Amino acid sequence: MKLAFYILSILFIFSTCNTKDDYIQEVYVDIIVDLNLPEYSDLQASGNSIFIEGGVEGIIIYHGVGSDYKVYDRNCSYEPSLSCSQIDSVDAGIAYCGCCPSAFLLSNNANVLNSPALLPLKAYNWSLENNNLLRIFN
Repeated sequence: MKLAFYILSILFIFSTCNTKDDYIQEVYVDIIVDLNLPEYSDLQASGNSIFIEGGVEGIIIYHGVGSDYKVYDRNCSYEPSLSCSQIDSVDAGIAYCGCCPSAFLLSNNANVLNSPALLPLKAYNWSLENNNLLRIFN
């Protein structure tokens, strides 16, 4: 009987740790970025990235090889409901969370390089029109 009580207690504790908001929220995104504008000039070189407004915590645009771009939400996938759970820097194509030691490889679908995160960053769809208009959408 005691064993059953302990097991139920542990299950209750673990089930209450997660809140309903502990996932990256779904928000509407439909943004046009004119890559010819000076504020986006860093994206002219492959391997560079910038932050823009939009999404849940902001958006990261990473310029891959050629005309390939990767677009992710800045909300870290580890405990995304925390107010500090945001990518705050990118160095050599690696995005770092300002709240935990998680790191993500932007060129490889933002897969996790360093835990505690287990999931990649949330990706957005994109299309390139006329070689200079990057449309970001979901």
